[in-house]
Amino acid sequence: MRALLPALLLIAAVPLPAQAGMTRDRIFQPPEIALSLDGLPDGAAFLNVTTGDGLLLRGIAVPPRPGQPTLLIFHGNGSSASDALRWLSRLATRSGYGLVAAEYRGYSQNPGKPSEVGLTMDARAFYQAARGLAGNGKLLVIGHSLGAGVAIDLAKLEKLDALMTVGAFVSIPALAPKIARAFITDKFDNLAAVPSLDEPWFLVHGLKDDVIPPANGNTLHAAATRAHLRGASFVLADQGHAPDPLVMGRVIESAFKLLDGPMPTAVMSEPPITLVPFGATATVPASP
Repeated sequence: MRALLPALLLIAAVPLPAQAGMTRDRIFQPPEIALSLDGLPDGAAFLNVTTGDGLLLRGIAVPPRPGQPTLLIFHGNGSSASDALRWLSRLATRSGYGLVAAEYRGYSQNPGKPSEVGLTMDARAFYQAARGLAGNGKLLVIGHSLGAGVAIDLAKLEKLDALMTVGAFVSIPALAPKIARAFITDKFDNLAAVPSLDEPWFLVHGLKDDVIPPANGNTLHAAATRAHLRGASFVLADQGHAPDPLVMGRVIESAFKLLDGPMPTAVMSEPPITLVPFGATATVPASP
């Protein structure tokens, strides 16, 4: 997602008739290199799924150890399933979590062309595969950056055990100059989707995020409170757009503990992480 904001600013300088064709190319920036298992945990293997429109896509999976949960990860706009799995690999090697890293159409030599509708079909296919891999264990769906929009679109269609978004934005048009908004067809309108969510939701945002302003997290947190959702925001004081794997490990393990008990009603702080439950009297801290 790092290149998205400057790319959308450039669109505003392009003659209007050409803008429609440019927006999708800027929102989705697929790596051309095929996925690799190099440097991934033992047990990592390619995972093939078939989408609702007949595309055969390749992602990566690591099965969980007995009794451990599974994570389904949707990565950002210029990343890959290999990157996503490498980011959270410690949860597999140290804790025995299962990991499924979805890969989108048009990414990493997968067939097809990316679009919001297409990525939603991709997400459903990988969700079914991850659900099978998880068995009776819990399955946490995690979306990072653009992947937050993919994960939220999935949550509108499936009843998830839990949803976590990292560096989520309000919507793609809200990030773009006003002159370009009319030409954006892949909106990923996360804010509008909030009232339709019916699973526990954990928002994660770093206060040093220089890609998606933390104010987006504030807005989504407020919407979740209005919708009376179960969940909380994890506010990371010294983290940027892609939080450190050790910090993310703490956040994810804390989220699973919250799923097994009552959600706290007051703000809790264990630096560098502040937990702000939906509906708590304190607001999510603003960016310094």
